[in-house]
Amino acid sequence: MEILDVKKKMKYQPNRNYKSSDLIMTPPFLTKAVVEHFKPLGKVLEPCKGTGNFLQFLPNAEWCEITEGRDFFDYNKKVDWIITNPPWSKIRNFLIHSMEIALNIVFLITVNHLWTRARIKKIKEMNFGIKEICLIDAPKEFHNTGFQLAAIHLQKGYKGLIILSDLETIGG
Repeated sequence: MEILDVKKKMKYQPNRNYKSSDLIMTPPFLTKAVVEHFKPLGKVLEPCKGTGNFLQFLPNAEWCEITEGRDFFDYNKKVDWIITNPPWSKIRNFLIHSMEIALNIVFLITVNHLWTRARIKKIKEMNFGIKEICLIDAPKEFHNTGFQLAAIHLQKGYKGLIILSDLETIGG
């Protein structure tokens, strides 16, 4: 009886005291490895262009960059792929908007950024599934958070098993 009462009281926990610089550029060697691993085809969007390191390896991709007047949240065209290192402090909003416009999403984030009950619930509600978690050793440009960095691939309509890979073991 006590277990049922605990479940009734469970609520989603908001981030508390979370601070992120959000301006961490992914080094070109890593953007190249991520793009080569996932091989996005069709219409691709890089919603957080930054200095353009992902775009070097996505030559025909469209892009957004808020500092250049192209806000991702104003972008509403449908795309086959979104591939980016999103601002970690805004991950929920980036995730939701990405699922509204893309069939495939690859976010370079720590696993814990995605692995919350609220985000997993939203992924399911929007008919997405986690297709792959590709583990990555964090480069020196990333702050040492103690959490595992990964390129996480979500796909609309995916209901299969989650592939767990390691960028190092696949030639990254």
